[in-house]
Amino acid sequence: MKRQLGVSILGYSKCASAFRHVGFMGISVFVGFGLYGIYEFFFGSPPIHRVEFFQANSTVPFPFQDHGERIVSQYMQIGEILPNCGLDYVCPQDHFPVHIYSGKSKDDMPKICVSGKYVIQKDINDGGRGMNMVVVDSHRMKPVNARHFDTYAMDSSEMELFLMREVREGDILIAMTFDEASRNLGVMAKNLLADLGSSQIQNLQFRGQWFMISQRGMKGFSPYETLKASKGGLWSPIDEHMCVPRHLSGRVIMPDPKVMQNDARSKFCEQHSHISDFCSVDQRNVPLKPAILTNRQLVGSAMFMTPIMVIAGESLSTLTLTLETILSQPGIQPRYVVVVYNPEVIKDVTQLCQLFGFNAKATTEKEYYRIMAVAFETAYGLFPGSSYVTVIEEGLLLAPDFMAYSASILPVLHDPTVIAISAWNANGFPNVSSRADLVYRVEDFPGQAFTIRMATYMKELKPNMKQCCNKRGWEGWLELGRWEREMVVPDVSRVLRRPLGSDLEPVTPLIHALFHRLRATNLEMTSPLSNADTLTSDRYESHLLELLNSSHAHVISLTKEDINACALNESTTNLKLVFDDKQSVYVVPYMELDMTGFGGMKILCRCFGLFYDDHSSPRGLHRGLLRFSMEGNEVIFLSNRNQHFAMSPYNTTTLSLP
Repeated sequence: MKRQLGVSILGYSKCASAFRHVGFMGISVFVGFGLYGIYEFFFGSPPIHRVEFFQANSTVPFPFQDHGERIVSQYMQIGEILPNCGLDYVCPQDHFPVHIYSGKSKDDMPKICVSGKYVIQKDINDGGRGMNMVVVDSHRMKPVNARHFDTYAMDSSEMELFLMREVREGDILIAMTFDEASRNLGVMAKNLLADLGSSQIQNLQFRGQWFMISQRGMKGFSPYETLKASKGGLWSPIDEHMCVPRHLSGRVIMPDPKVMQNDARSKFCEQHSHISDFCSVDQRNVPLKPAILTNRQLVGSAMFMTPIMVIAGESLSTLTLTLETILSQPGIQPRYVVVVYNPEVIKDVTQLCQLFGFNAKATTEKEYYRIMAVAFETAYGLFPGSSYVTVIEEGLLLAPDFMAYSASILPVLHDPTVIAISAWNANGFPNVSSRADLVYRVEDFPGQAFTIRMATYMKELKPNMKQCCNKRGWEGWLELGRWEREMVVPDVSRVLRRPLGSDLEPVTPLIHALFHRLRATNLEMTSPLSNADTLTSDRYESHLLELLNSSHAHVISLTKEDINACALNESTTNLKLVFDDKQSVYVVPYMELDMTGFGGMKILCRCFGLFYDDHSSPRGLHRGLLRFSMEGNEVIFLSNRNQHFAMSPYNTTTLSLP
């Protein structure tokens, strides 16, 4: 899932809340893109064994109505048959076995087994994200209906009708969430579930995992109910095997949940109640714990032993949001996080860092390059054995997979033609940033959040800090002396910069172009990179050649008049672009007539909605070529200054700009 992250203060307030509960902020949602396995892509998923109930040679679904039992829904499928649902003992008389499993991640599908038959499973009764429900006939202790309701993408009205019409007196309801179910779960749906015996459904929050087994007509609260909150976007799976009686007895009073206690945070919040979300009444006692690494492929990565240097600004509230998203990174080790701050500008940073288990480094330096020098020198002094250092500039919120993204491409820093890895894409706007699996090589230094080798700082940056790094990263670092050195950036950013702070005032045209537009930021916990192995210099050019020669490459033929009209309106509507093939490559070849810059490329960028500023060069260039994505497809602006322009049919273009 990818979210569209707005720039309003209200949007960012919501963002903070969701980051705390999910590992990512509740601003409005982007659609994320993933990859399917090669087998499934070509052949579809392997068939799953399915069973239907029949008696003798009759075609009437089992059971029959002759004793008043419920009829099995004609739409209900039966998946895997597992005797006793995996229990290692036989249930007592008038009890039936149940297995409930909510999955460890969005790709680990949910399961519900009743009386030895899985009725919620991958590709069985559409089990998946949202609410999964099974109705059990208590007389025969058999499932009669199984449904799935995606309350993340759709409202809960259909589920409400299901609860009112299909769960009848005496029926047993098994309900379980998977992935995210709270977003569109309406008040009426919660009330209906509460009427059925839930005492916890009103507390369900983003990616919280909940299940309940209850019975229509039961008095009191369900004796089978669990609610687990997510942490850093991860959830602890519900995995329960149990024997359920055909007649449930409700609890008159539900036991209170265990009281959470965080005295240090509570004391801090007494003096900083203005940090509204972090210090709200329902949060100030919540323990602060680092997220656990569950991706085994990343275990042992040097990224998790790399110092993370956070540059604090003037706002303690903004810094708190940044630190919360850092603590939510799976695999984070708090001792490697250091906040560099000016005590004359921002107070109580040390106390805040202690709550998270982070370090703090005070400095009275005011010039930015000197502050950055303090950050690098502190990292080197505290962690002399570290080969890398990560810098997080002020005002940033980290995506849930920020560290996973960096860890997966960290080895590319040993390529002498790569100077740093960035987590931010200056061109990362929603309509031109749709492939979380892609990374690019670019010539400009986008700053914001980046990782470099410690040796790069010691040998190249340290002797030239004022010359290279006196401006903010997004203003342009390392403009001189990099020669063939490039950055690696994602198609979809792994950080979001809040458009607030003294460094973004007054609002210049450059600041407006970079930060006062809607931006795309990845919100998935796991977004594997599909081209991470192509980032070394020689492989990257070979990869580009393959893309441009591919049968999936299509030329977008445009006229100068089309482009000028499009740029004037800052909309591609008049171009009538049609992307017929998904995950294909669309190329716009043109002749660059601007001999001193890329004036033609700037017009294309303004037309398609990439970064554009009258007084700035295009961002994201690679040797006269610019890559981005639209609707899941790769798009390439290919100028005659790139070596691959010489290939046919690109060299036959008649488009010349500006």
